[in-house]
Amino acid sequence: MEMRAIDDVIEMGRQLTPALPPLSHALHDSFLHSHCSACFSPLHPPPPPSRVLYCSQACSASDSPLHTSSAELQLLLHRQSPSSAASDDGDTSDVRAALRLLAALRDAPSCCGSQRIAGLLTNRDTLLAPETATSGILATIQSGAKAMAAARSSQKGSSDVSEDMKATTLEEAALCAVLTNAVEVQDSEGRGIGIAIYGTDFSWINHSCSPNACYRFQFQSALDTGTLQSLRASRMWISPSGCDVKMDNGAIGFSGLRKGYAEYGPRIMVRSIKPIKKGMEVTIAYTDLLQPKNFHAVSGDFPLERDGISFNQDEAIERLTDGINDAVADYLSAGDAESCCLKLEELLTVRVLDEGLKTDTRKIALRNHCLQLHPLHYLSIEAHTILASAYKVRGSRLAPPSTGVDRVTWEDYDLTRISAAYSLLLAGAVHHLFCSESSLICSAANFWANAGESLLKLARSLAWDENYKTCMCSLVNQSEAYYHLSHPSYADFERISNHFRNCVTHHVREVWDFLRHGCPYLRGIRDPIDFSWLGTNLDSCLGIVRNVSRHELLGQTAEGRPMVFQLGVHCALYGNFLLSICYGEGSRSTSHIQGILRSEETL
Repeated sequence: MEMRAIDDVIEMGRQLTPALPPLSHALHDSFLHSHCSACFSPLHPPPPPSRVLYCSQACSASDSPLHTSSAELQLLLHRQSPSSAASDDGDTSDVRAALRLLAALRDAPSCCGSQRIAGLLTNRDTLLAPETATSGILATIQSGAKAMAAARSSQKGSSDVSEDMKATTLEEAALCAVLTNAVEVQDSEGRGIGIAIYGTDFSWINHSCSPNACYRFQFQSALDTGTLQSLRASRMWISPSGCDVKMDNGAIGFSGLRKGYAEYGPRIMVRSIKPIKKGMEVTIAYTDLLQPKNFHAVSGDFPLERDGISFNQDEAIERLTDGINDAVADYLSAGDAESCCLKLEELLTVRVLDEGLKTDTRKIALRNHCLQLHPLHYLSIEAHTILASAYKVRGSRLAPPSTGVDRVTWEDYDLTRISAAYSLLLAGAVHHLFCSESSLICSAANFWANAGESLLKLARSLAWDENYKTCMCSLVNQSEAYYHLSHPSYADFERISNHFRNCVTHHVREVWDFLRHGCPYLRGIRDPIDFSWLGTNLDSCLGIVRNVSRHELLGQTAEGRPMVFQLGVHCALYGNFLLSICYGEGSRSTSHIQGILRSEETL
């Protein structure tokens, strides 16, 4: 199945679908006590723990009947009972979403022998094939289907639960449909809080590593469903191909769902991130485009093959990955952000020696050679992301600007400064990749916005004359007009992007030495925006940063205050511009960045 454009030309930044409600959805178990089970909105403040919680009476009225009739309640009760199986330790969102999907079907038993449920491929034959047994998928589906059957039997009040659990074909089909089609729902912070299964309007859009569209989630309570439902009357920009289904005003319709079961939950919207011509297939990315191993290359001070002896690059990547995972465990599990920073920077700076690596079949161990990650490698970007976050947490004690600079400890200040440096490096690295692969626009947008927010936080920590707090730049003066471009053309996009890049490059040259001071790894990054210095040998590109005293550093800070502020404004503005293309002007991301800029009184 596929979706193709029916309009002559769809410019970038156009909404391709209305806000589509899910066929089924379920919060991850860890968020059941902090988010609304109907619309996924966070609860403020979180109420006392309960099985499921709602943000409003309207959400409760819309979701509670399905929660009860689907046997989700019985599943959760069994999970909390003392006699529950050991497998109950895992997350149940897939199983609960499958139960909800079955409850929403008008004639559930008729779909058990079908390869599709509500038009969605189940992949049941593939997922239950004997060869999947070693991967654990077969056991997961079988145990999940049995838990579903037991819950449904208990919900119906059956006297013989064990007999009902023997025939689990229907439950297997529903669970396979969820595993095949579910999308992880992320909040504004990028956390996966649950899953949702959407109809063919969205699920028939295929994956591409170079997609021309992206999607975002919209969290609305049941109080707002009337407004959102009216959007379905607008004509969609995409149409199905190769399938005999009913069309309703441009939206694909199936009569197999019970009335009222698709009127709540986190909605999904699809937008174009490239121009799409009539007849072209609309595609999205199912995975993080920055993660594939073949996207970037490992770089070092040696060829991958030397004197006829080959290095095992896969094992080198595996060792580096293990090191990063170990550091992340310190950060997430033990809450030790300092240990995380030390381990990651040692991993990036000291390098991975080849002594423990397997070579060719002759098992010859090479000495005095080492592997070093390229700064644009996906593992480097992952490490930089973690470092920016960990340094931010370590410097979170930074005093608010109203208390004065004398209340800010130098340690907290330095940690916040290095966090901003890593955020800027991330924005520059992903932007460098974005220039050659425009599908990375969503990643670039988020990293630019984060860099702007980090730099402005750093600037606020410095006491300065309010006269410094200006941004004399024609780009900033024109930015308001840019955001009123309802659908910017590709030419407009190129012009605006080049203008931003020129301004940011100028400011970076003024403040980069100050931002990276005291960080051994960042000393090797000569320019975080323009990576033309990367050459063939990373060692020859290492920047030399002289040691400065605390007094000299304070002097640099005083001179750099306006530049840090202006660089933060530009990064935030550019991130907001890209975010508006990817997610629309009314998204949470754009609203957040616009709020930060308004608080600085820069526009």
